Amino acid sequence: MQGLKQSAQQCAAEFWEAFRRLDDGMLNTGSGTGFEEVDALMKRFDSFKATFDNLVRQTEVKHIRQRNALLPIHKLPDELLHLIFHLLLFTTTGLRRSRYVRRISTLRAVSWWWRDLIDRTPLFWAHISSKDHADFVSEALERSLNLPLHLRCIGSYTYQRELAFWDKAFAHHHRWESVAIHEPEGRAIQKYFYFPTPTLKNLLLSTTWGYVMGEASLDKLFGGASSEIEDHYTLTMGAIFDILAGNPCLEVFRLHFASFPPYTPPHPLPSPIDLESLKELKWTEVQQEVEPGTDLEGRDVALARILQRIRVSACSKFEVDSWLQDGSGVSPEELVRLILPPMQVIKTARTASGQSRPHPVVVDALFGESEFQLKASKDSCSSPSFSIKVKALPRSIAKRWMTEQLGEELGRTLDLRLSFEHPGSESSLEDIIYFQQWESVTELDINGGSGSQRTIARKLFQLLSTPCVSASGAKIMPFPALQTLRISKLFFKGKDLVASMTTRFSSDAPIASGNGVSTPAALSITLADGTGGRPEEYFNKVQAIPGIKALRLFEEERPAIHDMSSTLSVSDWPPPQQPFLLEDDDESGDPSGLEVDPDFEDDVGSGIVAEAWE
Repeated sequence: MQGLKQSAQQCAAEFWEAFRRLDDGMLNTGSGTGFEEVDALMKRFDSFKATFDNLVRQTEVKHIRQRNALLPIHKLPDELLHLIFHLLLFTTTGLRRSRYVRRISTLRAVSWWWRDLIDRTPLFWAHISSKDHADFVSEALERSLNLPLHLRCIGSYTYQRELAFWDKAFAHHHRWESVAIHEPEGRAIQKYFYFPTPTLKNLLLSTTWGYVMGEASLDKLFGGASSEIEDHYTLTMGAIFDILAGNPCLEVFRLHFASFPPYTPPHPLPSPIDLESLKELKWTEVQQEVEPGTDLEGRDVALARILQRIRVSACSKFEVDSWLQDGSGVSPEELVRLILPPMQVIKTARTASGQSRPHPVVVDALFGESEFQLKASKDSCSSPSFSIKVKALPRSIAKRWMTEQLGEELGRTLDLRLSFEHPGSESSLEDIIYFQQWESVTELDINGGSGSQRTIARKLFQLLSTPCVSASGAKIMPFPALQTLRISKLFFKGKDLVASMTTRFSSDAPIASGNGVSTPAALSITLADGTGGRPEEYFNKVQAIPGIKALRLFEEERPAIHDMSSTLSVSDWPPPQQPFLLEDDDESGDPSGLEVDPDFEDDVGSGIVAEAWE
């Protein structure tokens, strides 16, 4: 090590002397000793050193690639390496991962073989964002050959940057398959999006404030023809119908955080728009002004209007968020009637994924204080394919809708998980009793909320230990397949829980015949915050009851159904508010942060700079 240090010191001294000789020979500056002369000398040295470092880096990259070419991973076949790269660059849903440009640039820098493999794979270059470096956009459009393009544009204060991006992308307009725009700018809309796009399958449009920056009419988006809209700054329901009608091959339709002006449906209603290829429909935070000049807005109106006008047959992902409001003109019965059947969505999702072996459909249902939520997944390992949240929906209608939609699946083909919030009255207990015969209920989550009385808990425990009569006329214990019971913020006496569980699992418990149900399923109980009392006094007694599998105290509440806003996709859309202030995903700069000689095309190619793995 000492020898290397001495050699480095000698090279550093020789480097300085070489610079001085070059500097004196080219500029004939002499050896001034004043401050200004020495300062100018050091600035020239800094420039010389930067150029030298860049040339050394280029030489270093060549040797690094030579070393990397000897790694065992280079013995892998191209097909396997291609699969590894795809997993690094894209999510399981086909979206490109964050820091995409940096990732692909780093992979290209590892060796000549990797660079060549990536460069001749058009799929790796077909996903482009307006925040990518301009040179990368040009390179990607060329290397993607004739593959369909997936474009994403995030609006900002820098309109010229968006203009340059769309100038390049528009030359490949015939290849647009997926377009996602956040904060669209009016001039860009007018220049690039008033043309029909028959190849478009995925359109995602979002705004933070519900309007377009600048003057543009969204009614003409992708060939729309509406001409009766006075406000050209606001997305209208008519524009939505024009877009859908003009793009029958649309596969994904998401609308988030949009506000529509009043809309009068034509009478009679025209035939529904057939969207036979639509696979995903997501409709969240969308509302419509009911009457001009008023503050009355209805999310139910906007949702009902769109569901009335479309016909969908192949949807495998469905998510809506609505809110029933008085005076909106939409009844609860009408709204739930328009919602796609959850089991139809699940069946389509299973077919699309090639799932042949039957698994129980996982259904989570929440009866909240002021809302009803339901989500369904094709199995326990999958994200939800169906998800709805409807505020102010009467529980009686929600229960009836669940019975109608899941009635044929009430056996063990469902894994049903029920949650009830704030059951502080006799009527709330009736909601729980409604499901007591359902053999598909495996989890029951009770959140009492503030002000709950011990009498409610006592009656709940009595319910769980009082036999009921099944549809076949046999006596069974309520919720015979119940495996998990969670209780939080519901005060009770320990002796009531002990008595209930003792009776439920006693040898005298009723046995149903003919349906395969004997004694109730073994039960795990979780008592979360707010249950009160002294659990140590009854803990051992409950655990000793045959049929009690586990008893946990004060476990954190499960991350349940309460947040369903983004359950259907890995998509990072829509971006957070004010996306132009976020730097994490901005890849407009040099991907590696290295200063590079622009003539060094042999390594970088079109100005794309790659980091080598050290």
